Amino acid sequence: MTPRLGSAQDTGPDVTTPEGGGSAAPPSGGGSRPVELAELMATVPLGMAIIDRELRFVEVSDAMAAMHGVSREAHLGQPMVEVLRAEPSAADVVRRVRRVLETGVALEGVEIIHRESGAHGERTRVYRASYHPVRRDGAIVAACIYVEDMTERRRVEAQRDAGAARERSVREQALRETQEAVRARDEFLSVAAHELRTPLTSLRLHLQLLLRQVGGSNQEPPAELAPRARVLDRQLSRLVGLVNTLLDVSRLAAGRLSLEPRELDLAQMVRQMAEAFSEEFNRAGSTLSLHVDGPLLGEWDSLRLEQVLVNLLSNAVKYGGGQPVEVSLASEGPTAVLAVKDQGIGISEDGMARLFGKFERAVSERHYGGLGLGLYITRQIVEAMGGSITVRSAQGKGSTFILRLPTRPPVPTKAAAGAR
Repeated sequence: MTPRLGSAQDTGPDVTTPEGGGSAAPPSGGGSRPVELAELMATVPLGMAIIDRELRFVEVSDAMAAMHGVSREAHLGQPMVEVLRAEPSAADVVRRVRRVLETGVALEGVEIIHRESGAHGERTRVYRASYHPVRRDGAIVAACIYVEDMTERRRVEAQRDAGAARERSVREQALRETQEAVRARDEFLSVAAHELRTPLTSLRLHLQLLLRQVGGSNQEPPAELAPRARVLDRQLSRLVGLVNTLLDVSRLAAGRLSLEPRELDLAQMVRQMAEAFSEEFNRAGSTLSLHVDGPLLGEWDSLRLEQVLVNLLSNAVKYGGGQPVEVSLASEGPTAVLAVKDQGIGISEDGMARLFGKFERAVSERHYGGLGLGLYITRQIVEAMGGSITVRSAQGKGSTFILRLPTRPPVPTKAAAGAR
């Protein structure tokens, strides 16, 4: 006989009988019968129990019985405190059931941790329980407990979290090592540049002194001396430029790039730089045309702005392929706009993405050389002046670098002032 909820002697509800008594009508079209509660309890994978108002087990699932280590039959009709006397959390479970029976308020997602001692040491099991009131005609007649064994899920989650923590630790260690390597590289560049600068300056001074002495003597200098001296001077100038570039990189890395803005005419500076580069353009078989109208006054660091122009014009000579180069300068309100356009090899889409990066080149180092720092430094200088630099290019169709600079320096923030 299947027990029903009722007196203290009753041991379980009969789910085959609808509320109000009587036998349940069989479903139409067949002789099948409704599932009884005992059958449900034998198959449900969750731990499930029904407790009456006297805190006795009315029904339990096989899964719940296995969790308690007591047979299902040994639960039915027995007080909770007797069945669960070996459970460390028995008092808490009874207290929660009593609370639900008294208040009618469900308790959801209560975590229960059991630590079990065995031959292989202590083992921890984790359960998640919910407590719900069972009502009949508006009155609370029982409490239902649902328990899910979370042990395996938590073990998997713990393994996943531990794996993620290890991966995070590896990434953080790799980041620290990379940062240290970059710091060591920048420090080396700074030291090397300073050490190289002194002998190069001395070499250049001695070369100039030698040329003056030869030119001032009564003897006619050998015909080949002058061109060779010019070659030496150009190579020394190139080495000095590379050293200064390395120094700039170290200053940028340390946040020590200083600017000293003063009033100047950008149009005049552009003309002067174009004249200074005329010989290089001639050697490259290229022509340089200027489109500069009148003076364009503003406050900029003259040395840094000259450095930017040198980088842009040098690139136009190097990558222009001997084709004509155009330089234009115009004023757009409070902004000076400079464009350097060549008709050379152009830049690929991949090269555009990394063009302004440190030690990056958009072309083969084997064919064009260089440190890959010119445009990086150019961008840093321009942005420090509150401006921007962009490029329009396509492979084989030349490049146009567009420089936008405010005619008045931006008001320095506290962070920028501290970096200087």
